Amino acid sequence: METTSSNVEEDDYCNSEDEEENTSKTQEDENDAPCVQKQQSSWTPSFFYRMDREMHHFVGQDILIREAQDSFAATTWPAASALCRYLERHHTELNLVDKAVLEIGSGTGLVSIVAALLGAWVTATDLPDALGNLRVNLSKNTRGKSRHTPQVAALSWSFNLESTYPTSVYHYDYVLGADIVYHHDFLKELLATMKHFCQPGTKLLWANKMRMETDLEFVQKFKKTFDTKVVFEEGDMKIFMATHREDGEEEAEDLNAKSTCEREMQVQSEEETEDEEEVEGNDDEDVNAGVLTGPDGEFEKEDDVEKVDAAVERSEEEVTLSDTDKDSEETEDEEEDEEEEEEGEGNDEEDKNKEPTNSPDQGEQKNVKPFNWAPSVISCLGKEVYHYVGTDIKIFEAFDTYGGVMWPGAVALCSFLEHNRDMVNLEDKTVMELGAGTGLVAIVASLLGAKVTATDLPEILGNLRSNVMRNTRGRCKYLPQICALPWSFDVERTFPSALYRFDYVLAADVVYHHDFLDELLATMAHFCRPRTTTIIWANKVRLESDLKFTEKFKEEFNTKLLAEDGDMKIFMAKFKM
Repeated sequence: METTSSNVEEDDYCNSEDEEENTSKTQEDENDAPCVQKQQSSWTPSFFYRMDREMHHFVGQDILIREAQDSFAATTWPAASALCRYLERHHTELNLVDKAVLEIGSGTGLVSIVAALLGAWVTATDLPDALGNLRVNLSKNTRGKSRHTPQVAALSWSFNLESTYPTSVYHYDYVLGADIVYHHDFLKELLATMKHFCQPGTKLLWANKMRMETDLEFVQKFKKTFDTKVVFEEGDMKIFMATHREDGEEEAEDLNAKSTCEREMQVQSEEETEDEEEVEGNDDEDVNAGVLTGPDGEFEKEDDVEKVDAAVERSEEEVTLSDTDKDSEETEDEEEDEEEEEEGEGNDEEDKNKEPTNSPDQGEQKNVKPFNWAPSVISCLGKEVYHYVGTDIKIFEAFDTYGGVMWPGAVALCSFLEHNRDMVNLEDKTVMELGAGTGLVAIVASLLGAKVTATDLPEILGNLRSNVMRNTRGRCKYLPQICALPWSFDVERTFPSALYRFDYVLAADVVYHHDFLDELLATMAHFCRPRTTTIIWANKVRLESDLKFTEKFKEEFNTKLLAEDGDMKIFMAKFKM
């Protein structure tokens, strides 16, 4: 492959895992700024900040984890790191090479990544809304590094998995789970799911940090369901290894446990009579005994108990907020302000209790540990903030694909649309965007009053939908629509022209380093209707294929160059009779 400036730009955009993201962003700005700023400086994005990603190191590899969603499944929990260390240190005896491994509640995917790097056939599962970021982290950290390509699948814990995951077909050597027992109402379904997949010959490895009483209750049920042993223990962190137990064995143990319990109750009743007088003298000492215990034992003062109760209430409120859709930008800003204030609170004694992060480059990443069942790492995927139509637009780049990063053509097109409303009036117009990617152009078009349909490949839609909804909900006249649209010569079948008519078709940097240029042109032609549709296409010329496509574009449509600044060009096109 020739080493050209075009190739360098491709690496800057698409191979961020091999370089510091901030470094590649700086190089991009240096290359693009002269072209864009000569004529209209507003084409340059208003960039405010971007937080670092979390870095781990296992199996001799740097693993970059993005925590892209505001949910329990979106952060890397301490038990995941503990289980990864266990898998790495005991790789010889576990021998995951060519083994079938299932992870339940994969979250950000760290455990599945390590298992894949250790040679396993991995299937990572979680709820459907967590799969987008999970798939990205797996792909980014295992592609070209693992023996087998890991798979991602939706798995909702339930009592009836035989219909979707029949045991005759789905059999695994190992089932992994890390910090999946925490503050939810599906513990019975989780245990049923574990039991479904833990068949004869399967080893179940479950890592958990004990935080709440429900954790201990689940452990007791877990021990009754499987043959278990603790293979690692450090404070509240435990790793269990479990194997299949026949139902008859479980029932026998329940009977034995019941008999033992009855005998203990009888002995206890006899001892209570003998010790009654001794206990009466210690009433005052026992008033608060066993009410609240922390990592270091009992709290000695009532003030300490009140502080912990207040902390629990604050944290429960934060969990509730994190699971609730934010209906306005003001609500998001208030939460960010509260997080900053909480980060600054506390005293030196609290700072000593903070656990270190796993990344040397975490920057200002929050790592507060207010009490013992709070997650050890609290962080958020970095976001870029743009400013158009008087609005701050927050964009997450969550996918390791061309469609998942912000391209300069999108920024240029947004600036053009904002500053040329007299030429391109989108108010109440129907607009389709091809190759919407991160959704910036669709968001700006919606803020300008258009009825927008943003399209891209199916695997891009998760992050696209998230960005569009986050930045338009409650702000736009019309709610944008998101749908899949693979470019092809037969778009009429899925998008019949009699039903789908648009005033404008927008596209930004859709012509770059792919083999579907003819299909793209056919798709543009399909939606460009006579006398009604206008195509606006922004592109930064990088490769010879860009120039060839431009010539075909001019042959297919009546075109006009709206703006030009170096390699950046914006075309307007209409149907050619």
